[in-house]
Amino acid sequence: MTLKVYREAIPQDEARKIEVFLKTHPADTIFQSPAFHHFYLGLLHYHPWYFVIFNAKNDVSAVLLAVIISEGGGLMARVSSRCVVYGGPIINADDPSLLALLLASLNKNIKHRAIFTQFRNFRIWNETATSIFLGHGFELRDRLNLIVSLKSKEAVLAGFSASRRRQLKKAFASEIVIRPAKNLKEVRILFQLLFKLYRNKVKKPLPPLSFFEQFFMKLAASGHGVILLVLYENEIIGGIVSPVTPAHTISELYVCGLDREYPNIYPSVAATWAALEYGLNNGIRYFDFMGLGKPDVPYGVRDFKLRFGGDQVNYGRFARRNSKVLYAIAEFGYNVLRSFKKI
Repeated sequence: MTLKVYREAIPQDEARKIEVFLKTHPADTIFQSPAFHHFYLGLLHYHPWYFVIFNAKNDVSAVLLAVIISEGGGLMARVSSRCVVYGGPIINADDPSLLALLLASLNKNIKHRAIFTQFRNFRIWNETATSIFLGHGFELRDRLNLIVSLKSKEAVLAGFSASRRRQLKKAFASEIVIRPAKNLKEVRILFQLLFKLYRNKVKKPLPPLSFFEQFFMKLAASGHGVILLVLYENEIIGGIVSPVTPAHTISELYVCGLDREYPNIYPSVAATWAALEYGLNNGIRYFDFMGLGKPDVPYGVRDFKLRFGGDQVNYGRFARRNSKVLYAIAEFGYNVLRSFKKI
């Protein structure tokens, strides 16, 4: 058994072995793929760590793609650095020994580079796996999510609330156009809409423009993602950025719409439908809303998402504070910046 850690480009033959392993695993996700590792490599302030275990036959037995994300440089980068794992690790037969090996290596390499590590789970881990996470210093925290099964267009629409169906009908009656982004100019226009939304309403960090440009040039160009736009009278009024796990899941990474400016067209509803419809038309089984917040905590976005139907799940998140002092400083600084609307 061999554990390799990739921080730069993965050799093609090894990348192909990883892809074969992922495609045959029920927990396959684009977020743990060589394609996403390659995507991260092109981004400033994103530093991927790809842990891959090969067995005695030199076949892949487990993968864990983590990314360290920071803001700015110098001290700001230090106190904002966090390590995030989306949908991983992916392990052959969920072998406990392989999970323990991956977590031990992750902690060893990351603990002085990120103030905390977070696993955003795409499934429920069994008791054995959970105990291994806890044994490596992680806590399991509740986090809700919403998954829509894409069995058929009729079934999806039947899951919508009556008001959501009316809104979608009005949107299409307004002769909106939904289509993929054609070029970087359109991606930049969508970014400006997202930037204003996150600056004025969401008040959370938004990746830089280069994130969306690289997404378009790498993931969308290779069929591992799509950027869908909502247009009205040839003007972009909304859109959605969606990673795609072929034949499996399309996810909502970022979505927005000029709902105040176009109150009778419902651009955000149309943008969400765009991704649902893309999944239906491309043999994809699930739409992942990528989060509904904490249980029993008011969250306006949850109310918006729930009206699309689907199944609520609580996969939770495993979190580990690698530096309690820096974590406290970062948390304080984040709250201060939010209060002054700097993020």
